[in-house]
Amino acid sequence: MTEHSFEQTAKDFIEHLRETGKKERTLYTYSKDLEQAGAFFGNDKPITGIQPLHVGKFFKSAALHNLPDGSVRAERTVAKTVRVFRMMMVWANETGRIETLPLPKSTPMGHSKIKAENDEQQQ
Repeated sequence: MTEHSFEQTAKDFIEHLRETGKKERTLYTYSKDLEQAGAFFGNDKPITGIQPLHVGKFFKSAALHNLPDGSVRAERTVAKTVRVFRMMMVWANETGRIETLPLPKSTPMGHSKIKAENDEQQQ
């Protein structure tokens, strides 16, 4: 397995979304969400080095919940950042960049989990 940094994984994920037809505005906002996560984890950190404990700390962090001026981010904004991060990690798992999802059990899985369960049932 080739080692990928957080930053490279994020770039590859955004490029994948571009190829699937996502709008430029969506790509821009998703990039900003992933930049925020990259600032927390470290852009040079190997994606395989991110563990559930690290993700749990990110999900509870001031870096996620507060704006740079200290004011509180809207819950909707926080939820979107969590969703985009989760989507990237699911994609990283599906493309072989990571072997297991480093997401805490409390992470909402949304459509991806439903799709995975349906795929398993069809096999």
